[in-house]
Amino acid sequence: MRPALTKTSLQQCAAAALLAILLVPGMSAAAGRVTMIAADRADKPGFLVVIEEAGYYRLSGNLKVPDANTTAIEINADNVTLDLNGHAIQGPVRCQQLPAPCWPGGSGNGVHAVNRSGIVVKNGIVQGMGNYGVYLETNAASLERVVMARNGRGGAVMFGGAISNSVAEANGGDGIFGVDLKVRNSMMRGNQMLGLAAYGHSTFSNNQFKGNNNNAAQTNLKPAAADRNVCNGAPC
Repeated sequence: MRPALTKTSLQQCAAAALLAILLVPGMSAAAGRVTMIAADRADKPGFLVVIEEAGYYRLSGNLKVPDANTTAIEINADNVTLDLNGHAIQGPVRCQQLPAPCWPGGSGNGVHAVNRSGIVVKNGIVQGMGNYGVYLETNAASLERVVMARNGRGGAVMFGGAISNSVAEANGGDGIFGVDLKVRNSMMRGNQMLGLAAYGHSTFSNNQFKGNNNNAAQTNLKPAAADRNVCNGAPC
């Protein structure tokens, strides 16, 4: 029987995973103006930060939402790169050992964008949100080097795009859910439901799955969409 996942061990795993994926080349910002996002920013009720212009945005510290119904960052523009800069978006939700549900539930997302294109989120942690860690209903979005842990309904939701070098663990639903996704070089473990639930023309390669869905099926994708993945220590 798989040992129970404790809060302490999950925090240690998330921290170790983040260090491993952040210590890679290519972390500098693209040339041009960088807009810093202050850790104490509060744009309006229900949203800490609202981005309404294209550009490169970078966190200067951890963003902490006051409750499970607050969204940390709302993106209302195309062509936005959000660099978490090694910091965390933190909510109050806690997910204890499986199969206990995460609590408290809520409507807040760590990063949220709808009907946008050219969105990139990278380099940090999103944890403890009431709804999803990252929700990108966009065209051609990209998620790079992000740890999504202990979010109430799931780690990431994306409708078209790519996820790479990332971790989704101990979330209250699927680790990653979406349509037309390319998921590679990532880890999905200890999620309440599937590690990866993807539809349309989705593919996944060089990923690790462990302990998702109460150690039952790890992903709903068929072998035809797979390349060099490992599920609970065996090829899948």
